[in-house]
Amino acid sequence: MEIVNATLNPLHRLISSYAKRSDRQRYAFLFAFDSRLVEIIRKTSEPLIGQMRLTWWRDILTKAPADRPKGEPLVAMFSDLEPEGLSGDSLLRMIDGWEVMLEDFPWNDRQFDNYADARGGGYFGFALDRSQLSDKSTDIAKLWALWDFAVHCSDTAMKNAAFERCRAIAENLDPPRFDKSGRPLSILCKLAMRDVKSGQLPESIYRPSTAAHIIWHGLTGK
Repeated sequence: MEIVNATLNPLHRLISSYAKRSDRQRYAFLFAFDSRLVEIIRKTSEPLIGQMRLTWWRDILTKAPADRPKGEPLVAMFSDLEPEGLSGDSLLRMIDGWEVMLEDFPWNDRQFDNYADARGGGYFGFALDRSQLSDKSTDIAKLWALWDFAVHCSDTAMKNAAFERCRAIAENLDPPRFDKSGRPLSILCKLAMRDVKSGQLPESIYRPSTAAHIIWHGLTGK
């Protein structure tokens, strides 16, 4: 676990510190796995190669622990989590969401929906240990996925399109509420809703006010 934790960026390390002790390994894996998928997409210039790399992970998640390759810390960590009842179904959905990223820009409504539903639903489903989310949880998961896309996308037109869809979802959405097990998700949603309310995205998510916002919400839930 320590090897995987060392790969987390400062934001994820801070957020995961507010998870219940019994949930920290799960969140550390989730953040690291999602980052690994990001890395695959960023380093892929040919869609077919990217699909092959994503397929490798699909195969790993569906193999029995004894049949998985040794020496990969992220694989070993997932195998450690499985006895706790966590399955790879939600992670497979995340892979489906990231696979949409291999498609050319600009996207149409279907592509945005496929990405947001699969990545957001898979991400939140794994964090909450539920393969099926309520309608409200599904909406906030899609909002977060679109916000995260917009924050990190370098294509201005796609960034704006994702953020507008994010804001449209927020119009009919009450502030999300999670129990203690969902505190890291609550923090992520709080960051997303802050930008939605302001109507603009920050130039960088790594700024002092973000850390202060995380710490306050992590401690108080407000």
